Amino acid sequence: MSDEPSPDNPNASTEAAAPEVWHRVHPLTPILESLGVLVGIFVAAAYGLQNFFQSAVEDLASGRSVNLTFAEWLGAHPLVILAVVGGIILVLLLTALFSWLAWRVMGYRVDAEAIYYRRGLLSKKLRKARLDRVQSIDLQQKLLPRLLGMAELVFDVAGGTDSNISLKYLSKKRAEELRDELLSAVRSRRQGHTRTEATPGIPGSASSASGPVGDGSVGSEVAADGAAADLGADSSGVTGPADGTTGPGGQSGTDLSVPERGGDSLGVRLTKRLGTLADEVSEEAESSLGDLLAPYNLNPRVGDEGEIIRVPVHRVVVSSLLKTETLVSVAVVIIVVITAIVLLAFGIKEAFFPILVGVLPGVFMAFSVFRKNLDNANFVVRLGENGLAVNHGLFSTSRKVIPLDRIQAVALHQPLLWRWAGWWEAQFNIASDGGKTESNLLLPVGDIDQALLMVGLSLPDPQLPEGIGADTLVRSAMYDRKSADPNAAAAEELFHPQPRSSRLVDPFVWKRRAYALTDSMLVLRLGILDRRVDFVPHVRVQSLRYYQGPLMRALNLGSVAVHSTAGPITPLVKHQSMDGAKRFFNEHAERTRIARQTFDAAAKSAHTNRTQALEEDEG
Repeated sequence: MSDEPSPDNPNASTEAAAPEVWHRVHPLTPILESLGVLVGIFVAAAYGLQNFFQSAVEDLASGRSVNLTFAEWLGAHPLVILAVVGGIILVLLLTALFSWLAWRVMGYRVDAEAIYYRRGLLSKKLRKARLDRVQSIDLQQKLLPRLLGMAELVFDVAGGTDSNISLKYLSKKRAEELRDELLSAVRSRRQGHTRTEATPGIPGSASSASGPVGDGSVGSEVAADGAAADLGADSSGVTGPADGTTGPGGQSGTDLSVPERGGDSLGVRLTKRLGTLADEVSEEAESSLGDLLAPYNLNPRVGDEGEIIRVPVHRVVVSSLLKTETLVSVAVVIIVVITAIVLLAFGIKEAFFPILVGVLPGVFMAFSVFRKNLDNANFVVRLGENGLAVNHGLFSTSRKVIPLDRIQAVALHQPLLWRWAGWWEAQFNIASDGGKTESNLLLPVGDIDQALLMVGLSLPDPQLPEGIGADTLVRSAMYDRKSADPNAAAAEELFHPQPRSSRLVDPFVWKRRAYALTDSMLVLRLGILDRRVDFVPHVRVQSLRYYQGPLMRALNLGSVAVHSTAGPITPLVKHQSMDGAKRFFNEHAERTRIARQTFDAAAKSAHTNRTQALEEDEG
């Protein structure tokens, strides 16, 4: 019997496998990836020229003639010049040949299950990203690829460090088309999974047997001598999926089949209310957004294609100049230049020019710091069906999606010199970030309303006592006793300050540093020169750790680390009284355990009800 598919035998048990079709990347990809070597050669040559120029300037300053012995020797031996030129041409030809061969073996392939990326001429590598593990697909354009009309696709894959795949480089048009195709495929697989029952062992299910996050329990530890402190904490600890996802099958994105839950961020609840958002968000989206953000006393506006925030370029430029690292770099350059001028005024000409030449690395460092901040220019945030769609970049551009259901913690930060303008920066920790090293930004710089908007979308309803609004709590955390909110005194009563005994170890910040607990999150108020506020939803806490060093023990103090995923935010309830720290440890362990159980139970109940409905329909 033939196994070939035919009209008479459409469901043959064995079908001819579809051929593997590999697509090549842009031909200039190997050259762009080897630019680092060429830049290194250029830097080495520039260093040699700098030494020659410095020696020439010193000779002229001292009245001596410039030493041209080496140049005269080259003039007397023209064959050496020809050999050098020939060597350079040979290196360029070999580089071109190697790049062509490397391009021939580079390629990508997409099937129904995954995307594959291969490369390597001598050492071959093959990377695979399963579509059901893809969290987001970002489109990035660095300066040179952008000028050449090329783009890079970065696949954020759940799986920890070094699990991401970077597809370099494609034409911008092809990159956008492939990104849309793959996002559609990811959504299709996600929707297919929502029709299946949650089973034991699947991350995100309440019946998961994968075990708790981190070390498996809310442990306690004395940092000084390693002895465990018996605090009576619940040994079950804080459990939950390591990647923070809650959808069926560990899927990223919002599981629309699960009803709204108390632990959901307001942005996730908005997505569940509206379902799949169109490219142009309707008035219903703006109305629903306003209703959800009512506790923050905001009236958000939804613009074209769902735009909710746009940061002007001039604001990014000014804020970058006022950042501490930029000011330090500029100050070092100014001090060196002033030193050179003073030496010249005292007649020490031999040191003047070398110092001026030596200041060039400091100028480059200051420029690099400033340029790094400029990467956040043209920062635009839009509401999307998978989370917040963020575009930014001046010279190099990037498009990424921040899945709101994977945000584990949020922080607001205000450098000292931003106070005059009332600007704040918003950062976040996200699960399964694939070992990214860049700062996770919700907002590079914005006013108080924009900061409250990003905090509101990223966090669940704070569930505060009657009479205290979410904006009152956040403003009190940001400005402490300087908050102008009429209910600031009531909100201030929610904060637990450090005891007076901690002023010996925190002489400047002990009066400001405090924490507040609501029914849904922990709020930490930190910093005095650079203000900072950390927000950690109870349902996202992975574990807790109590510790006490010798000095803290002598002062009867203790601290509790609240463990989140890797990122710029490291929540820490620091230097509380020993009894207060232990009480917080025990109560918060129980609070987070119950929050996680309630959160997962809603998903399990929804999947069970849906499975029963499907079985009844099939019956």
